[in-house]
Amino acid sequence: MEAVKAESVSIYYDSYTAVENLTFKLEEGETLLLLGPNGAGKTTLLRTLAGFHRDYKGKLLIFGKHPLEARDLISYVPQSHYLNERVPLTALEVVAMGGIYKRGFVHFKIPKKILKSAEEALEFVGLRHIKNKLFKELSGGQKQRVLLARALISNPKLLLLDEPLSVLDPSARVEVANVLGKIKKEKDITMIITTHDINPLTEIGDKIMLLNRQLVAFGTPEEVLRDEVISRVYGPLSKAVRIGNRLYCIIGDVHIHRGERR
Repeated sequence: MEAVKAESVSIYYDSYTAVENLTFKLEEGETLLLLGPNGAGKTTLLRTLAGFHRDYKGKLLIFGKHPLEARDLISYVPQSHYLNERVPLTALEVVAMGGIYKRGFVHFKIPKKILKSAEEALEFVGLRHIKNKLFKELSGGQKQRVLLARALISNPKLLLLDEPLSVLDPSARVEVANVLGKIKKEKDITMIITTHDINPLTEIGDKIMLLNRQLVAFGTPEEVLRDEVISRVYGPLSKAVRIGNRLYCIIGDVHIHRGERR
């Protein structure tokens, strides 16, 4: 079944065209890695898929439904979490928020069933042991895994992740990438992940989209991660390198071994 289908989609901010004439489709269970420079329209596309941004033309369907009609099927994790850390929420409570909001509950006391689901979600991301620790006291990698758990508690069919590895140190990037790999392996969830550094995620990408306001390339890693393709966006110094069965991408100052920016 088609999880996402876009036909001639253009997305606007008033008179500005953020994404122009985009056509692609993603099958259920596939993972799409979305690449492009700053201002390419990656976040705008995610927000439109999630139903938050509605100024677009063309045909856009999520499991056969318009984005607003498919909101119950989608979990969206933005690049910034927007949680007020002055509110003393525990990791468990943050995860439980995902279950409460999806069901339209308003509670001062979280139902036991949702707390149980929140614990299970924390267990899945390897953080059950810190369930009672305040969210604000967690490391960057732990916070990101808690936010992934919050997204998973509602059992979405489509998971939209905006730069989940950004602003994390190398070890935290590995931890989060491992959780994304676990989601790919153990859950039947379609994922779209925006990233500036594709290298930690190449193993889970079924499809790659190279976007620069318009579609530059879409296909399998072997089809897209080629010098002549990525250089059209990132310049002639960009390279695709194969090591064993894995493809790596060197873009600008992203280094192949660690993916560190200097």
